[in-house]
Amino acid sequence: MGRLVHVLHIHPALVHLPIALFLCAFGFEVASRVLQKQNWHRTALHLYILAAVLSPVVVQAGLWEQAYLHLHHPLVETHKVFGLITMWTALTSLPVLWFVQKKNPQLFRKVFIIFTLFIAMTVSTAAYYGGRMVYDYGVGIDEQ
Repeated sequence: MGRLVHVLHIHPALVHLPIALFLCAFGFEVASRVLQKQNWHRTALHLYILAAVLSPVVVQAGLWEQAYLHLHHPLVETHKVFGLITMWTALTSLPVLWFVQKKNPQLFRKVFIIFTLFIAMTVSTAAYYGGRMVYDYGVGIDEQ
């Protein structure tokens, strides 16, 4: 599988989808509060859940590619840490959000906005370091 990941460069191909989904979820949630649109809140929640479910696939592809290419660079490590924080926070938030919705529905939107804000910050930071390591340092770029 590692060779296939390298040949396809699957991590860069996949990573943009959950980034966009998490950021759009945050945007829809903020807009739903400002404009009082309940449907936009539901959209935010669906986007967030989809991004959370996809995040382990993207992180695993990145870990495979890092191992296959033997990448050892401080920016790679920082990128990986923020990617893992994003993934684990998102995955942990799903049962937490479900529990809050069942036990205290009035609190749900407050907890959800906190998670979406935190995830927006961590995924943006991971993306920033991913972009820096590729564009500033050429980490992972073929030299053929």
